[in-house]
Amino acid sequence: MKMKTLEKIIKDSESHSKYKIGIKEVKSNIKGSKLLILSSTIDSKDKLIIEEKAKEHNVPIYYFKDNSVKLGRLFNKPYRISSISLRNIQDEDIQELFKTK
Repeated sequence: MKMKTLEKIIKDSESHSKYKIGIKEVKSNIKGSKLLILSSTIDSKDKLIIEEKAKEHNVPIYYFKDNSVKLGRLFNKPYRISSISLRNIQDEDIQELFKTK
């Protein structure tokens, strides 16, 4: 269920071009983001910086359980993606993503 919700969120963001991918882009675009997605293979130093900035700006982080290659594939990109910043998401979709079974 979470994977379907995540796929929907990503497709919506792609269609509106309201996302940033990559460590540098995400770090500089946390303010104004509605959700951050981090892969399991993100560098711990970068992860810590992003987590601190996200906490500062009250932006939720979704920890993608797979690696950056799979996150890239989910985003239909032929390269690795370790972090994504999404700006145009419905609040209901975010809540659904964080629901526990």
